[in-house]
Amino acid sequence: MSDNKQALDLFGKVLMERIRDEAIDDWERILQGKMRDNESKKIFDELRSFSPEQVQFIINLFPKIVDTTLHHLLWTLEQEDVNVLVKVEENNFLNIREISDGLAGELYTEDGWVSRFSKKL
Repeated sequence: MSDNKQALDLFGKVLMERIRDEAIDDWERILQGKMRDNESKKIFDELRSFSPEQVQFIINLFPKIVDTTLHHLLWTLEQEDVNVLVKVEENNFLNIREISDGLAGELYTEDGWVSRFSKKL
């Protein structure tokens, strides 16, 4: 595997597993009443008046909302003077903006980060 592919895959895997999946899991737990903080309890209590179909609709929105946020984050990283370096081996760091054809596009398609690394499809 080339260093460029290794760096992009590492970044994508971390982004999908530690950011995307965790954010979706957090909101699913809130809607299931498993979170104990006051704000989560309040949201759960308010959702009791929703039908099961309405709650399922909201649950189905979570991945889309998270993906939109990630898309804007990645697009911004491409456009601004913000560098994200990924360590591929000792003393070898690659700038993901420079090695990708388009960071936001790395999320999508059948071989994109979401389909390869996320558990929340």
